[in-house]
Amino acid sequence: MPVGNSPMNSSNLPYYSIDTFISPQCGGNPTGVFLVGKFPEAAGMHRIAAGLDFPVTVFVEPGIKEHAAIRYFTATGEIPACGHATLAAAGLLLDQHPGSPVSFRTNAGVCITISMADGVLYMAYPKYPLETVSLGSDMLNALKIADYRYAGFCKELETLFIELPRAAILRTVDPDHRRLIKCSDTIKEVVITSVSDDPQYDFLLRSFCPWIGIDEDPVTGSVHSVLVPYWMNRTGRREMKAYQASERGGEVFVRSLDDSVLIGGKIRISGYHGTEE
Repeated sequence: MPVGNSPMNSSNLPYYSIDTFISPQCGGNPTGVFLVGKFPEAAGMHRIAAGLDFPVTVFVEPGIKEHAAIRYFTATGEIPACGHATLAAAGLLLDQHPGSPVSFRTNAGVCITISMADGVLYMAYPKYPLETVSLGSDMLNALKIADYRYAGFCKELETLFIELPRAAILRTVDPDHRRLIKCSDTIKEVVITSVSDDPQYDFLLRSFCPWIGIDEDPVTGSVHSVLVPYWMNRTGRREMKAYQASERGGEVFVRSLDDSVLIGGKIRISGYHGTEE
């Protein structure tokens, strides 16, 4: 991952580049991960993230506490949580300390526990409900879609979810991102989903986040806290596999528990960027 003329060059903090939700056919989502003894000031972390070429950059303060502290930044500022970045940080800690338990506490006070099974890293997220909504012409025009099966808003994630009639429509959606931003000041992300047209997957999704400086997220983890119960109700399956149909592509393993969901994926540590002299 190129650094370019990044503020990182003057911060003297090394970092790792890690791809999450990968498969042999999927590039996954790249993340910059910093392990720090103490968090820099928020403005400094934001400047670093803004200068790097990652959708999300994560800072982890492992310390000696029960939960490692974790904070997430995009080019536009700090965000409360990020699934793929959490998985990236967990993969790095497990690579450095194999067999050790890993859990995080976000800046919002949410605790996230990590587990591993069959080479897949899983994180536990609460299940979040949807409030059914109707889409106005401004949103439909910004997304450039004419029809949809269902739309619902998740206030916990500040995310609009839309089920489309067919996978072929989902794969070709090409939003006007600037018009999307103007549609709402309460939405931070739009997720479109459909039944899969590939038999190895149960459902497809794509994610658009121009509100936080990410036109299309390559792969997203946290939205499955909504998608898993939604598709479980539709299919009756408690264990599923999803494909994020972005340019890089991503494979997500999910399991529905009583009050939570397990969201999992495979990772690859793709680079280490040490201190520049």
